[in-house]
Amino acid sequence: MAPSSRPPVFRVPPPVFWLGGVGVALLIITLIALLALRPVLFPRRPAGIPLAVTKIIPGISPLPVPAPPVVEIGNMEVSLPIPTSLEVGGRTFPVQAATVEGAAWNAPASDPESALWAYGTVIHYVLGLAPTEENHALVNGLMEGDTIVLHLSSGARLTFQIIQRKTVAPDDPSLLAQTRPGFTLVVLEEGERPAVVADFRELVEPTPPTGGLAAGPGQPVQVGAARVTVAETNTERGLSDLPVGTVAYFVEVRVENGGTVPLRPRDFVAELLDADGNRYLPSPSLAGQGKYGPLLEEIPAGGQAEGTFAYVIPEAIAGPMLTWVFGPQSASELRARFSLPYTPPPPATAEAEVEVTQAFLGEGGEILHVLARLRNRGAAMLKVTAQDISLSSRAGPTELQIAAPPLPWEIEAGQEQEVELQFARPRSTTCVVTILGYTFEISGLPE
Repeated sequence: MAPSSRPPVFRVPPPVFWLGGVGVALLIITLIALLALRPVLFPRRPAGIPLAVTKIIPGISPLPVPAPPVVEIGNMEVSLPIPTSLEVGGRTFPVQAATVEGAAWNAPASDPESALWAYGTVIHYVLGLAPTEENHALVNGLMEGDTIVLHLSSGARLTFQIIQRKTVAPDDPSLLAQTRPGFTLVVLEEGERPAVVADFRELVEPTPPTGGLAAGPGQPVQVGAARVTVAETNTERGLSDLPVGTVAYFVEVRVENGGTVPLRPRDFVAELLDADGNRYLPSPSLAGQGKYGPLLEEIPAGGQAEGTFAYVIPEAIAGPMLTWVFGPQSASELRARFSLPYTPPPPATAEAEVEVTQAFLGEGGEILHVLARLRNRGAAMLKVTAQDISLSSRAGPTELQIAAPPLPWEIEAGQEQEVELQFARPRSTTCVVTILGYTFEISGLPE
């Protein structure tokens, strides 16, 4: 008999067959779980039946001045004036307060053009400069006998005379010692720091204001070669980098040069005084957010320019009128005074803007998908909850089933959020969805 031509049969060992079956079962279970959780884990934009969306109803929906140091005289507490500006080596620096924790003291990179006052040093003033090449050259060029002038918030002017040049270590605790009246100016380097030490020489108290009324907005005042007009003022809260409890105060001005040589705005004196006599220096970086922006570097003879002087002031500043003092030269006593109103800005609020971009009927015709874009054009965070969302039709209200991302939504000032809402299909050909007071009609639904 001829041998059989049937091919050999290979049998799978029982353990291998069992393991393969378990793997297939696990794969099926995983796929079923992913399909069930897909609307939550991976909310998709369905390619179902597109629906028409119509909008119906537009909805409505530099560092602060610190609290001055206080000393006790008898049974009374007296606030001490704090430094506001520094004149040294032919340059003028606005002064900001800095709390020195421990012995080390470093300069922040945010404002290299300011001098930092070690808060609380009021017998021997200690100020630091950012470690820039220009500041190095300034301090290294100072000689014994040179003078340093420090302006205080009371309007007083202190003059010091340099007696010593030295270097100090970053962690030298003696730098902040308050045992002898004087002044130390140091460049806040990482390593050994160049410094000068000065003795107190003179105190000049502020000149009492002369009689007569200060000018108001819109009234031009001639001061030296400059003719100055305050066009308007404005107060804003919530700008970037403004410390808590402060606001930005903008003074918009027009300066006309009636002289024969150019005026340099960097030489201008422009101080803001409150009703308690505290003085505030302008913030050059903040001026760019004003109406006019910074003044030109030079105002030619016979020319004019518009510009903004901006100030960071406490929201609870003593008002209701502030005094703006302007002078074309810091070395001159010529000054113009303006009486300007101050009204605290209204509290920061959120301002919603909603746009429904698409609506689909998907998931077998039983799920209505609504895609929307929410923008917060206000100055405070916008919080959206389920109570801010509704959908209704002639058949009655429809319950929200899924929101992606999950509610509540928190949208920061100036930001926007893409969202998706899923509802059971309303039993009507049209329905209305409302989000934060913005209402849209969705039409084209099947009967």
